[in-house]
Amino acid sequence: MEAVTPNGRLERARAGIRQALAQWDPTDLDRVEGSRELLAAAVGDLRAFESAVRLGAVPVTGELRATLRAVKKEIVHATRVVDACVAFHRGLAAIVGGTASGYDAEGRPAAESAALEPEVHA
Repeated sequence: MEAVTPNGRLERARAGIRQALAQWDPTDLDRVEGSRELLAAAVGDLRAFESAVRLGAVPVTGELRATLRAVKKEIVHATRVVDACVAFHRGLAAIVGGTASGYDAEGRPAAESAALEPEVHA
């Protein structure tokens, strides 16, 4: 297995964000979960890239700054899409008399969290 370069991680993160948005369908929980997994992997790649930059393994150039501005726009867009979906489902829950969903640390609905199952069914 080849090691991924810091710039490779950045590009893989960008591709993951684009793929997550392309497959996003707030009415299909399996696709939402797939998008969540892609976004979580992108976060890991971005953190590794950030560490490489901080350690000086990646030179900070004008081109890199432009790329990072583009990544920031992609992240803002993804955040808005996810936030809109959450707001919709919370509003739907309020309309039908349910309570708003809670989420675990990984962004999954708490009701589906394996860690909470014993507490819910106890």
